[in-house]
Amino acid sequence: MTNKSPRALRSARRLTGKGNNGRQSQLKLSITQEQEVLVVSVLEARGIVEDCQRSCDSYVKIGMFPDSDPSDRQKSRMVPECRNPIFLQTFYFVVSEGDLHKRLLFTMWNSDSTSRISALLGCMSFGVRSLMDPGKEFQGWYFLLGEELGRKKHLKVPTQHNNPTALSLHQSEGLEVGRLEARD
Repeated sequence: MTNKSPRALRSARRLTGKGNNGRQSQLKLSITQEQEVLVVSVLEARGIVEDCQRSCDSYVKIGMFPDSDPSDRQKSRMVPECRNPIFLQTFYFVVSEGDLHKRLLFTMWNSDSTSRISALLGCMSFGVRSLMDPGKEFQGWYFLLGEELGRKKHLKVPTQHNNPTALSLHQSEGLEVGRLEARD
């Protein structure tokens, strides 16, 4: 078993937005392609406790990045006062040839009803060209990353059957993240 240095642990927390209590905000998604359309299901979120000091009124925005028209973004309904919201919403994005170089950006927000200002809880993005590949599967839990990294990458939550050694190692150290490998 390898011990991680405090510096390495701080670096891992900075990459994934991990809070002080070791929990990581995550979003469960399913993304499939049908012809020239991306079918995006935002299912639920978990681990956002440390990101919200008071009530957590969260919602998710999805859109192509970079884009020239913010009105093309789609938004889930807001789930009030819930630390592990269930969205169960599906969105459709028609993909043109010009969109293949873009990224599909997911941002999760906490709405503050008193100030009417929303705070970014985290984000992630997927290359549209990669999403249009019928041989690839995009479903499961993904970490919400910091804004800078999330605009460029996504990071899938490791599952126990995929990486039992990493999970047992990290569970013994009080961590939930396996290897930090950001994709595409």
